[in-house]
Amino acid sequence: MKGRVLGIPLCVEETVSDYKPPFRKTWETRGEPHLLVIGKYRMGFELAPKAGNAQLRVWIDYNLPSGVPGRWLGRVLGTVYADWCVTRMVKDSAIAF
Repeated sequence: MKGRVLGIPLCVEETVSDYKPPFRKTWETRGEPHLLVIGKYRMGFELAPKAGNAQLRVWIDYNLPSGVPGRWLGRVLGTVYADWCVTRMVKDSAIAF
């Protein structure tokens, strides 16, 4: 994926490492991503039946960016961004199901 935020070019390449539709999917970065507040990451979801409903677990494991400015920005905003990603995935799942 490629794009820009505030005129800054961003780029990340991902690969799916585990996929068992519709119950589980995990994906992770390949190479060194060029992002603002997180570096390499692995994220995914698991869906499991529970008492006539479903239980969704969403996660992201990430490293800080490699450069000094990115590491500083990552320490300040990395958790906020990761929480936003996970919350967005949960909301999108609720809409889809």
